Amino acid sequence: MLKRFGPVSLLLIFILTGFSSPGFTEDNEIRIKLIEVAGNRKIDTAMILSKISLKEGDLFSPEQIREDIKTLYRMGYFDRVEVESEGFEGGVALTFRVHEKPFLVDVVYEGNENIDKDKLKEKVPVKTDTFLDMEEISSYVDKIKKVYEADAYYSAEVTPVIQLISEDQAVLTFLIKEGERAYVRRVRMAGNKAFTDKELKKQIETSKYFWLTSWLTESGRYKEETVQADLDRLREHYLNHGYLEVQVAAPKVELSEDKEWFDITIPIVEGDQFRIRDIRYEGNELFETGRLVNLTKSKEGEIFNRGQIRQDIMSMVDLYGERGYIFANVVPQLSPNIEDKTVDVSFQVTEDDPVKVREIHITGNDKTRDKVIRREIRVNEQELINTRLLRRSFQRLNNLNFFENIEIVPEQVEPGWVDLEVKVQEKPTGTFSIGGGYSSVDRFIAMTEVTQGNLFGRGQLLRAKAELGGRRTTYSLTFREPYLFDSNISGTTDLFNSVRDFSSYQEKRVGGDIVLGRSFGEYVNGSVSYTLETLNIFDLRRVPEVDAAGNPTGGTVPDRDIPEQVVRQAELGKTLTSALGFSLSRDTRDFIFDPTSGSRNSISLEYAGTFLGGDNDYYKVIFDSSRFFPLWREHVLSVHGRVGYAVGIGDKELPVGERFYVGGINTVRGFKFGKAGPITSTGEIIGGNKELYINVEYLIPLVPEAKIKWLFFYDIGRAFDDSEAIRFSELRQGAGFGIRWISPVGPLRLEMGANLDPERGEETGFIPEFSIGTLF
Repeated sequence: MLKRFGPVSLLLIFILTGFSSPGFTEDNEIRIKLIEVAGNRKIDTAMILSKISLKEGDLFSPEQIREDIKTLYRMGYFDRVEVESEGFEGGVALTFRVHEKPFLVDVVYEGNENIDKDKLKEKVPVKTDTFLDMEEISSYVDKIKKVYEADAYYSAEVTPVIQLISEDQAVLTFLIKEGERAYVRRVRMAGNKAFTDKELKKQIETSKYFWLTSWLTESGRYKEETVQADLDRLREHYLNHGYLEVQVAAPKVELSEDKEWFDITIPIVEGDQFRIRDIRYEGNELFETGRLVNLTKSKEGEIFNRGQIRQDIMSMVDLYGERGYIFANVVPQLSPNIEDKTVDVSFQVTEDDPVKVREIHITGNDKTRDKVIRREIRVNEQELINTRLLRRSFQRLNNLNFFENIEIVPEQVEPGWVDLEVKVQEKPTGTFSIGGGYSSVDRFIAMTEVTQGNLFGRGQLLRAKAELGGRRTTYSLTFREPYLFDSNISGTTDLFNSVRDFSSYQEKRVGGDIVLGRSFGEYVNGSVSYTLETLNIFDLRRVPEVDAAGNPTGGTVPDRDIPEQVVRQAELGKTLTSALGFSLSRDTRDFIFDPTSGSRNSISLEYAGTFLGGDNDYYKVIFDSSRFFPLWREHVLSVHGRVGYAVGIGDKELPVGERFYVGGINTVRGFKFGKAGPITSTGEIIGGNKELYINVEYLIPLVPEAKIKWLFFYDIGRAFDDSEAIRFSELRQGAGFGIRWISPVGPLRLEMGANLDPERGEETGFIPEFSIGTLF
């Protein structure tokens, strides 16, 4: 039976009998001879008696009894308190009869479709195994409504219902009617003259609802904390353009009658624009003023820009930090001149003393060994600290991809000395994944992968992977030791077995490689590798053989549409490639798995020769370059380019498997695999011995917490045959858009590309492309 509890009325019963009996004092004073408690089950009698001010032997007082009843109610354990009295031993016996509130044993949520109960329990923890308290229940209702309002459900209704499951136990149920989510209908600016509404709206996160994207990106939702942060963003925008007197007032927020739409108006008082009249430096002794001037991008005569002032301060602080002065401080003093609308800037420098690292402490690494972390830290104990190397240490630890969170904090232990506290929070580094999808290269694919990126906490990588596709089947096993024998040399070995279907023939490659790498300085790495593999071209599409007169001979021959290079390679049967490789790269990316700044440039050379014990003689050179530019609000522009050249040595032909195939998700999108390169008259892929392509991408955060991004791209490139020279006029172009997710198993890419200048017979429209685990 469902019962709703309301206020409980107080009941005081006095049964005064026998007061005229012998034993009462002559002055008719009634004294309390006995005080008892009845009805309590869970609350100890002694605790109740301790709250009652009346004691045995006290004069009987109705007023004091009423006060004691109020005191017992205030304990919060009882919903009813009664007092009974009767004559006893020439006085009176009082019995405080209490009725305990039900004991709350469980909490249930009903009607919550858009916010799960786990989130409600986290945001509104309801205490169970305690007595029901109507005031607390009322506060729980208010808090649940706040949770819904934070998720834009402003018409949500919450009703508490109490169900007695026994005489002294109850279940609390919150009946929730969520209603419709409220969205932002309009965002207006008031008082702005220097910037249009459109310009200012680009600076804030709050935006009006748009049916196509708001369901995915959560844009268009009203969040009070976001609106407050937007006021700071607008203020910062004006300060970055010289408006020192700007005032951004509290917004006017109007909720529609149906509680489904918000109209937001932000009042702005701009004031005047100021320019920098004079820049001074005070307190600097270690570095000459000229050195600080060279670091300062703010210039006299220019419009004041607070953001640039902050960058200038960071540059100066970094300069001191690289010399060990990590507690150096630079404070800008601004002196506005109202008459001529200028401002004087004085950088007040406090240098303090240089600091050395006493000890490095590492905590939070339950699995990862200390040495795996310590070898990535670029500052040493007993040496001057260096803020640039601290940042690089953070980058290197982050690039391990072992940790959810990393903190490197210098803590002063005595003047001139700090302990470096390295605090990490580990995340799972082992993954087991099974998936599938569609790729323009491999059509439908199924994939399974087992990876441990931090084997036994030693920082080693072990990966086993299998991909089964309509055009390719690949099995691979990889092991990598980043610090071989605790030296500065890395070692990697791979085993692979791959079969690719080229529609008119199949290619099988089986082999392995060993790679030894070494770092030269902080950003440069070199490697040498040895690869041994077999190449077999087989299962050529065949047609009936005819004689000179056109009569069938009863035999078959390879289809004449198959490229001649492929037929010649197939006639060789299974061939062995034994190759040496050399590479040199410079990598300054901030995070190699999802970079936002920096670059990577590399050059590689592969040389295969019969003197190494193989059948194939060729060399291949590839130059690859990527650059990442951070833009506003975590947007990133990336530019990637690659040029390659390969040729057979002597009278040997370049193996078919070593040719360049341009077209597809990893080269030029908008074209199917290999189609942006040499093809036969019937559309068979030939591949080239030269390639050139460039990829430009603009990436926009979609769901930052999950590392999901929009991207828009433009690709240009082509592969060129042996007899062709690289001609920019013949490069093919593609463009499109997509979604990218940096998942635990690697980048997942879903992209739509279109050929911008289709030739006769080529497909038009967008080509969907999907891949797992690779980026440019």
